[in-house]
Amino acid sequence: MNRAEFTEIFNSTHTERSDLMLGKAEDYANVDVLANFKRMSELCRILNIEPGKSSTDCAMFLMLLKIDRWCNLRNKGTAPRNESIKDTINDLHNYIDLAYACEVDR
Repeated sequence: MNRAEFTEIFNSTHTERSDLMLGKAEDYANVDVLANFKRMSELCRILNIEPGKSSTDCAMFLMLLKIDRWCNLRNKGTAPRNESIKDTINDLHNYIDLAYACEVDR
């Protein structure tokens, strides 16, 4: 691969990643683009969830993330740019099932 080919690949993937990040920022955050990370950190602290501690904690973290996303979308009152609210709710159901499986597998 020559430099021109690499540059073309880099530029196209960079644009795709940038578009994805900016779109998700619209869905997950408010004026503060890091708001969801701050809320998740506080929720994990309150609920004593450490995502790296166990598979159950990781699944619970992902459940909270989906709930946070759903709340943020409802509060904004605008249509999501990426994943639909139905997709978010289905993901939440799946994470609940996965958390239960992790709990049983302990």
